[in-house]
Amino acid sequence: MPGICGVVDFTGTVPADRLLPEMLGRMRHEPWYVEQTHLDPARNVALGRTSLGLLPEAAQPVERRAGGQVGLVDGELYACEGRDGAGIETIFDCLERYPAEGAAALRGLNGSFAAVLWDRPAGVLTLVNDRFAMRPLYYVERNGRLLFASNLHAILADAGIEPAVSEIGLAEFLTYGQYLGTDTSVEGIRVLPAGCVARFEASRGKLAVERYWSHGDYPGRPELGEEDWLEAIDEAFAGSMARRVRAGERLGIALSGGLDARSILALVDQERTPAASVCYSVRGSLDDRCSAEMTRIAGGRYIHHELGTTFLGEYERHLRRMVRLTDGQYLSQCIVLPVLPLFRERGIDVLLRGHAGELMHMRKAYAYSLDRGGLAARSPEAVSEWLLGHLQSYMLDAVDGPLLTPRYQEALESVPRQKLLECIAETAPASPPVQAVWELFVNQRLRRETALSMAKIGSAVEVRLPFLDNDLVGLLLKAPPELKMTDRIQGHLLAKRRPAFLRVVNANTGARIGANRLYERFTTIRMRGLGRLGVPGYQPYERLGLWLRRELGPMVRSILLGERCAARGIFDPDAVRTVVEAHLGGRRNATYLIMAMMVIELGQQRVAGEWGEAEEALARAA
Repeated sequence: MPGICGVVDFTGTVPADRLLPEMLGRMRHEPWYVEQTHLDPARNVALGRTSLGLLPEAAQPVERRAGGQVGLVDGELYACEGRDGAGIETIFDCLERYPAEGAAALRGLNGSFAAVLWDRPAGVLTLVNDRFAMRPLYYVERNGRLLFASNLHAILADAGIEPAVSEIGLAEFLTYGQYLGTDTSVEGIRVLPAGCVARFEASRGKLAVERYWSHGDYPGRPELGEEDWLEAIDEAFAGSMARRVRAGERLGIALSGGLDARSILALVDQERTPAASVCYSVRGSLDDRCSAEMTRIAGGRYIHHELGTTFLGEYERHLRRMVRLTDGQYLSQCIVLPVLPLFRERGIDVLLRGHAGELMHMRKAYAYSLDRGGLAARSPEAVSEWLLGHLQSYMLDAVDGPLLTPRYQEALESVPRQKLLECIAETAPASPPVQAVWELFVNQRLRRETALSMAKIGSAVEVRLPFLDNDLVGLLLKAPPELKMTDRIQGHLLAKRRPAFLRVVNANTGARIGANRLYERFTTIRMRGLGRLGVPGYQPYERLGLWLRRELGPMVRSILLGERCAARGIFDPDAVRTVVEAHLGGRRNATYLIMAMMVIELGQQRVAGEWGEAEEALARAA
């Protein structure tokens, strides 16, 4: 993903102007990226930025106070409370006021950004991100110097940073399928929490990280009836869309037959801002048919990308590229990788995606999906226990006995529970207590998973998430839980904005929007049965477990049963062989554990500098 990077080293240990080009090189995923830099050799400070160069923007670096301050921004600002319009300079205006005004200076920022400001006279470097941290910003402070980058691998350009495996991060990834808090796969490298300012006083070599925003800061809402809540949420969503859809831009919408993307399409004025609907699925599938029908109703352009046989033939390339784009911090099936070149080929500069729409229907929100047990939790303690049991991935169920070597196995057995409890403790007191699940979903799932998915897609196209807006999220975190457990909110929105979309079935359930739960359950079971029977139009576009057994079996063996993986000392070789052979032999389903182990191994190969020219070329291939 494009982004910002830099080094501040008053100790002079490493010449910053020599290190910066290597850092930028590790962030240049495409040859056509645009670069901007600022060098201050006298202070041994270097700042850099890579971008897609797709959108009109202010010239960067931004110089302020006659060059006494220099800043760079990755991302954009949609709005700022108290201001009419808001360019990226607004971020630096707010940062200048931060020492005097504190958190209040930054709370009005509404956007997706990571920014750096170097104040030369004061000798202070400041980093800041948006309140959802949708643009990861990694950093390490060591021996009086600070390195930061939007890509973790860029920091490792400094040979003095040891790429040691984080025992805590490894335990989190294998338990929850993601990293938590500020942990990463590399010991000592952290990721900036959401809504934070990090100030580094270079002369003292001192780093301080402070929050300027917590989701508990959203103002409370008066008691509202259901219709009032629905209208307020509809208005907030419309406001979010207005901030993200701008006339004259070459717009695309990642469309499927589900709820979230269709809600976005419903509010796009095709005459003012023509938008192409992009669907990737099996040709003739329910997703394809539903997406095509909604695009016809809306009057837009429909683009279908078929996930065909070539996808599996090039899967190792996609997997390595995914690891490269996300620094091995993300567990992905790589479905979207073949589509990335298509955006540029079809003239799409900005892509709207439906991530975070789960906040409107938390009954279907991945591991955070609320069930009766979660809704019945009446105390913070009960909610915590539900989360501890519910969020743990079933990956480790596929192995009997220790999976890791003793050093790492000990952390795997002791760390994850405590780390999750720490994350839960950071959520604001909620009423009713189950509302904390929504906040944790924003703080952990969206920040540590969705943000990395955006890093992957953002390597090719600018991405905007209409559901992840200050005003909208504020309402959804306060709205009654029962309102957010069905398709009631989006049913209301669609009935008001695009009623014809209600007649198009939800491709995830096979039922129309607003159908009763019993009928929806029937259609879901029917769809799955037809899919297993191979009935045309009902085949799932992803069958990862089967692929790993058949076409991808040789790749799995090559990565996990090879000498490099065994010699690394992380996984117990016998345990890995047992897991792999049991899955490939059809005796056990270890799909996600195998994927996680491959991501970990390839990620470690890369940070250790073990990828040769051929492997780097494979990961870079378009």
